[in-house]
Amino acid sequence: MLERCLACGHGFRNPPLEPGLGHPVVRAGVRLRYGAAARAVFRRCPEPESWLDVGTGDADFPHAARAWFPYTSFDGLDSTHRVLRARAVERVEEAFVGRLTDPHVQARLRGRYDVVSLFQQLERVPDPRAELRAALHVLRPGGHLLVDVADPRRLPVPPAALRRELAGLGCTVLTGARSRRVIARKGAVSAA
Repeated sequence: MLERCLACGHGFRNPPLEPGLGHPVVRAGVRLRYGAAARAVFRRCPEPESWLDVGTGDADFPHAARAWFPYTSFDGLDSTHRVLRARAVERVEEAFVGRLTDPHVQARLRGRYDVVSLFQQLERVPDPRAELRAALHVLRPGGHLLVDVADPRRLPVPPAALRRELAGLGCTVLTGARSRRVIARKGAVSAA
């Protein structure tokens, strides 16, 4: 998406095509958002062993979250090969190319993670409910799901319905109803 800074008139692509490009204020805002999300998870799950970032691209979120989780093993899943570059520069330990709803990915990652993060992922997939079920499938019992929605208007499911959906799938929603960020804990026995 092409955007223009109202203050300086600079035109830029958001998100940028290359890491490190884009408007400096936008990049700083994204880093702040990632830091706030990591801090919110830290309050509920201070020492996860393993974390999967879905739709990770260049693994900017795992890179930022390491400040809060230096001993956590971050893996990345993306439909593009950018995740392989992220592994090459050690932003993630394991890189998976594909979609979370792919049965082969599901079989390989089943019950493997303490935390799964979906940043602006539900806005980009054709079936957000299938994506949520797939995310819960790769979480361990008691694991945490982080869903961050940048623009709730682009989400085919309203945020309140998202919270109800997670509750219906056996999760405990840990964040308030007004937040764009949803953190949920998977129950010991889940429908996923």
